[in-house]
Amino acid sequence: MGRKSGSQAGVFLLFLSLLLLTPRGSAQMKPGDRRKSYGETRASVIESLLATLYPGSELDWDSESQRIPGENPHVFEVGVSVGGSRTNGGLEGVATVEFDGKKEGFIYQAQNFQRTDKPVFLTLFVVFRADSSGHIQKYKKLMLDPKEPLTQIKNFSIRDWSQNEWPTLDIQYETYVFSPSSFATIEWKSIFDANSGQFVSRLPLGITTKIRGGPERQLVLGISRSSPNTVQIGTRFGRETHQYACTDPCVVDAHTLLSQWVR
Repeated sequence: MGRKSGSQAGVFLLFLSLLLLTPRGSAQMKPGDRRKSYGETRASVIESLLATLYPGSELDWDSESQRIPGENPHVFEVGVSVGGSRTNGGLEGVATVEFDGKKEGFIYQAQNFQRTDKPVFLTLFVVFRADSSGHIQKYKKLMLDPKEPLTQIKNFSIRDWSQNEWPTLDIQYETYVFSPSSFATIEWKSIFDANSGQFVSRLPLGITTKIRGGPERQLVLGISRSSPNTVQIGTRFGRETHQYACTDPCVVDAHTLLSQWVR
């Protein structure tokens, strides 16, 4: 199901947490050492990415903080996947930026039924091209799943960037659906087309549900196609299965899926 994966040489994955705290071991580190530890190319990509997204901002490597004009310093969590371009000798990649750990904090509280409100934490990410020094030359900002107010990317990589202006991406992420008495997590394996801003394929890897006052239930899912218009979604060893109407490639809907599996 779906497209075959393209290869990309020289890909590296970097997850960088910029914590607005007193740096541990700062007495042993000299000014500039923290930046050097990431390497010139990776550090330049991060600096250029944040400066491009937030004009006028400054990244202070030594204090691990980012200052945006008119705002207090922020805690940033940056995820970057970068590879060498096969067309112009530069770099191309995808990145996410999260602020201040607010989303992670809310997810933890909601899982433990400490929150009843439903704030919107849209998951934004950026595909970009950069020169060989890591300076962003062109970028496109995208929203992962506008229909769902609470999602979180776990892993991503460039799948193919050979035919179009922007790439297709492999994205593994989670959707969180909750109420005052329940919390459900769906883990997805997906292919996302950055040109159209749409999923090409999205299939569930597993579902975890938690009911207030009850035990947590984890389901590891497997998928097979039973007809051109139907997939069969089942637990390991086939102890429970459900038919889901979907063509190939298939984009499964979160709430329809949960209605089949969560009673």
